[in-house]
Amino acid sequence: MATILLIDDDEDVRNMTAELLLSAGHAVDTADDGKTGLALYKTKQYDLVITDIVMGEMDGLQLIDQLRQTDPRPRVIAISGGHQFSRPVYLPTAKRLGAERILAKPIMPDVLLQTVADVLAEPDPATVRRTIGKDGSAARNRPKP
Repeated sequence: MATILLIDDDEDVRNMTAELLLSAGHAVDTADDGKTGLALYKTKQYDLVITDIVMGEMDGLQLIDQLRQTDPRPRVIAISGGHQFSRPVYLPTAKRLGAERILAKPIMPDVLLQTVADVLAEPDPATVRRTIGKDGSAARNRPKP
């Protein structure tokens, strides 16, 4: 299975999500903010990063922006909820910054596990070239052989 870095400042959500991912056979490391998560990411190879958006120290949008500049660039699932701007602003912004998927909390366990499986089944981001359209939407193009 996959090695996943889970970043969420809500300890209960972080622990429940980690347990769910562990029960599905994944290896999981956790962090409680973007700064700590970025430091962890730099020490180990992760197949997937799942990050909350609204956090102290470094929020998820800043984290995704920083992760885009790393090599290798990780697959990212952005999650957020409980804030009035989560759905209309934060999650779409995370998608534009490069998150493969966005999920609004609360997240049903089967939805999270299916999303993780779907993202892990996609081509490695290092082999996919991203372009940003004039409307801010991300388009993926496979590199030419």
